[in-house]
Amino acid sequence: MTNPTNPGDISVVGQRRWPGGSFPGGGGKDETTGEVPETEELPDPLEEVMPDPCADSVLAAVWNADAAGAESVDKFLLKAAEIGFADAPNGVPNLLNREFGSFLIRGPGQSVSTGPVTAGPVRDRTDPNWVSTLTIDPTGVTTANYQGDVHSHPNGNPLPSQEDWNSFMINNDQARRSGRTDETFYMYIVVADQNGGSPTIRVYQDGPRAANIPDPARPTTEGPEVNPDAQPCP
Repeated sequence: MTNPTNPGDISVVGQRRWPGGSFPGGGGKDETTGEVPETEELPDPLEEVMPDPCADSVLAAVWNADAAGAESVDKFLLKAAEIGFADAPNGVPNLLNREFGSFLIRGPGQSVSTGPVTAGPVRDRTDPNWVSTLTIDPTGVTTANYQGDVHSHPNGNPLPSQEDWNSFMINNDQARRSGRTDETFYMYIVVADQNGGSPTIRVYQDGPRAANIPDPARPTTEGPEVNPDAQPCP
């Protein structure tokens, strides 16, 4: 990761935005309607035009990873609904009662999906110092298809904990030692809204880098926000 304390140095190429910015569109689509304009307009020479991310193999991988991270929100809520009780009071599921998580799995081409959803221990509301924990189900994950992970934070913290980061580094290093030094691995954090609103998604990444160099430090500033409506390449 490029200097995690200075977001301005990071090139954002996925379905993401920094505070004050807007989510990028893909394939020439309008960001508001999602439709391709019927009439051709001359581009503003001062406006940077983003290429179709799905036409480039490297950009498509990032685009699809962001889509998988965004899709996990619905999967986590479905798991909360299955658990019920405090995870779905009055039948409405939320992400405030425990942590949920999945691994990211690289598929054919540049596709990215998520593995089984794991639910962490229930929140101890009698303990003001309670910290959520999670061990994600690794079913279907190998060093050849691992692409990162996505997990939720019921306490609303958008930053990875040191434990989160340590586990991320260990998994990344295993994949990197298997020869995947030219790839980037992603951690998505689904941040539960403490007032019951829609969660937000933050992304952090590691790589490409050699297998024998020191791991980057845990980020201390929020990563870019991922579009909750992010879509994979067709």
